[in-house]
Amino acid sequence: MRSTDETRPPVSGSPAIPGYGSGQGNGGAGGAKNPRRRNGYHPRRQLALVTYNVRTLRTDEKIVELEDEMSRLRWSIMGLSEVRREGEDTITLKSGNLLYYREGDQLSQGGVGFLVHRSLINNIITIGSVSSRVAYLILRVSKRYSLKVIQVYAPTSKHPDEEVEVMYEDISRAIHKSKTYFNVVMGDFNAKLGKRGDGELKVGEFGYGQRNSRGQRLAEFLEKEDLFMMNSFFRKPPQRKWTWMSPDGSTKNEIDFIMTTERRMFSDVSVINRVKTGSDHRMGITPEAWNRSVVVLPISLLSHVYKLFFQGSSRIVSHAGSMTSSLPNKPASEKALAP
Repeated sequence: MRSTDETRPPVSGSPAIPGYGSGQGNGGAGGAKNPRRRNGYHPRRQLALVTYNVRTLRTDEKIVELEDEMSRLRWSIMGLSEVRREGEDTITLKSGNLLYYREGDQLSQGGVGFLVHRSLINNIITIGSVSSRVAYLILRVSKRYSLKVIQVYAPTSKHPDEEVEVMYEDISRAIHKSKTYFNVVMGDFNAKLGKRGDGELKVGEFGYGQRNSRGQRLAEFLEKEDLFMMNSFFRKPPQRKWTWMSPDGSTKNEIDFIMTTERRMFSDVSVINRVKTGSDHRMGITPEAWNRSVVVLPISLLSHVYKLFFQGSSRIVSHAGSMTSSLPNKPASEKALAP
């Protein structure tokens, strides 16, 4: 894992994640353990998950700008869509936070990633991607339980339905490989789910807007993978529901979502728009990015999980040895999910 004392984060290098490329959570044999202990480290009772279409993190200045905006909020893990950086890498920023990203199918377009708060880095089991549209992170939350977070960037309406089907296949692969007790799927789905349909159990009563064909496909995916659409289970005023606004302000849609297999985990899902990275608005890179908001999810851990997590936090260990020399040159990706 690289670290930097520069004002700007580095651009290239090799990753180092506790449990990277091995560990039982990644289907490995367990690997060597690091005897170092983090005395005095106590986890917060709640995890705040954020999904955000950043539109671009192509430059290091954009990363610094994003961190500055997020410093005003309490957050734990941020899923990123449209990072627009080249290649695939895992970087420890000057702040101590960890950035993982993978480029999109086209050079400097699309892509997904994560920004992980520095307080949770030692709890990461593995981090990587299934494809340029689906990334995943597995976090140890106790001695027995782990949490998988899957970040998604779906094809826009300009792309054929075949690409959407491939994306859902990739999400399913990420869900079913490297089994974890808790699973969260979130991101920019470029779909309007709308109100709950007749007989639908995975969608709550507080949907927003009208469903389109991509939204219907999302509803079918919820049923298939036994996922609850958590955006729809909490009553919010309209201004706390939509996540995208057209340039002229006439159209507001909810297309960014958070879903899970464990509905009990969630105490709230809300949308905030005070996180603005600035350049999208000033530069007008693309009209649809004028007001992309953040979906914030506080996860209230179940009491027994929290108890185990709290008691075992000082004993959580990571891989032994040098955190750079013993690791591969590229972060975990498709290979991490291979049988």
